Amino acid sequence: MPPEVAAAEAHLADELEETWSALPFQPIRAVLALVFIAGGFALYEYVLLSFWSSSSMGIHDRIPYPAYFGMAAAMLLCLIGVRLALGVWSPHAKLALGLLAFFACAAVGIGGGRFVSYTMRGTRNPPFTLRLKVGDRFPSYALPDQAGTIHQGPDPTSNGTLVVVYRGDFDPFARYELSELNAHQADLLIDGLQTVAISADPIDRSKMLSAFLRTDIPLLGDEKETLLGPLGLIQHHKNGEPDNAIPAFFLLDRDGVVRWIFTSPYYREMPSIETILSAAAPLTRSN
Repeated sequence: MPPEVAAAEAHLADELEETWSALPFQPIRAVLALVFIAGGFALYEYVLLSFWSSSSMGIHDRIPYPAYFGMAAAMLLCLIGVRLALGVWSPHAKLALGLLAFFACAAVGIGGGRFVSYTMRGTRNPPFTLRLKVGDRFPSYALPDQAGTIHQGPDPTSNGTLVVVYRGDFDPFARYELSELNAHQADLLIDGLQTVAISADPIDRSKMLSAFLRTDIPLLGDEKETLLGPLGLIQHHKNGEPDNAIPAFFLLDRDGVVRWIFTSPYYREMPSIETILSAAAPLTRSN
């Protein structure tokens, strides 16, 4: 290489180094990048943690749009953080903030995708056929509650009965639904509508769940599947895990005739309290 060219390249390199070293750090832009990155990741964690205990996240809905919008907003905030990080003039700050923003986007993107996959595919009930329809009489049963007391039903002494079939004490969606029912018992009892919940759990599991929820709702255990089996509401597992119930909701009149049914392909989709009260209104008014 001719000496003149080498000298020119060295001079150009020195000028570039002086230019980069003279560029400002842009602290405001860097702080904003950190705020958006942290905000996006915090929103992502909030959606993940609050989805299981908040109706505002769409826990009851077939498609939980509020949770999905929250995930999308978290990704958008992280992407804004990426854009701000890449606009920082300092190369070292740009590298550090850019890597932080990239990993935040990766975590939100991968975690959010798994969340969507779980809610839409991982929470599906197995194929089942409910052997009961509106207008049929609900089968008679005699099942023990969490205290071991035998409950016979349907109960002809009440204006109506809400029968809730829940998966079991292990399921967070079932626990949340039962806690909501427990909190609104006054609304359900105002017209004499009683509530019973049925699962395939043994008595000791129902007892622990009752203590956890602090509820007096009878949690009936159909461990031998004498009621849930003929109804077609039992999920059998091939890996040796205990059977569990497939969720369903029934409103029965005083004669034990089914007046309203709710089932879903998703075990996380459950009717809201408002939906139940609306369905029960004609039933309670007629008694």
